[in-house]
Amino acid sequence: MSKKFVTIKVNPEDTEHPENREALMRYEVRGYPTIVFASSDGGMIAEHVGFAGPDRFAPVIEAALEKEEAFSKKLAELEKKPDDAKLNAQVALTYLERKQLEKAVPFSEKAFEHDPRNKSKLIPNVHNQLGIAYATTLDAMLESPEAESSFEKAVSHFKTVIDKYPKSDVYEHAQFYLGVTYGIKGHFEDAIAVLEKLAHHTSDENIKRSAEARLEQVRDLAGSK
Repeated sequence: MSKKFVTIKVNPEDTEHPENREALMRYEVRGYPTIVFASSDGGMIAEHVGFAGPDRFAPVIEAALEKEEAFSKKLAELEKKPDDAKLNAQVALTYLERKQLEKAVPFSEKAFEHDPRNKSKLIPNVHNQLGIAYATTLDAMLESPEAESSFEKAVSHFKTVIDKYPKSDVYEHAQFYLGVTYGIKGHFEDAIAVLEKLAHHTSDENIKRSAEARLEQVRDLAGSK
């Protein structure tokens, strides 16, 4: 494997280059400085937020290299066993982590096809992460013609987790993100119904607090309409 990364330099104050905003949105940069380790095809291998001197930064580089090497081995393994459901699910999840939704889709579909009973224990998480990816896409393009399609796909993946995998680790997460997605699209009544139910029934304090905070935001938005 070539030990090289794509270097992306972004100046948030430079408005003459639209690629600055594209990079910020694609890699979900929230603060500066942020260093993104990207593959040659634009996938986000890893990121580091904040300043780090040479001694602290060298391990960050090594960790990113090891992560990329492990993924390369996983792809090579999948070439030998292209119908392996677990491998397809793992590759799909890695592409989603790398912010590469389009690359993740065919692997996720193959995982669904070859693991209808969730023997890999990864299928609910793949659905949940696909839902999050589509919802994130929706949030960035609400005014575009593709927004409705992203909304429908996000909702479909979250509902699949909720309806088919109620014992999975991401069951309540899917409910939360479904409520968030409804709110993004302006379906406030649906968002409130989902988030209220989740807040009243979850035993996870972190999810409860997140649901209540989002519920307050959605109610404010609904009241302003």
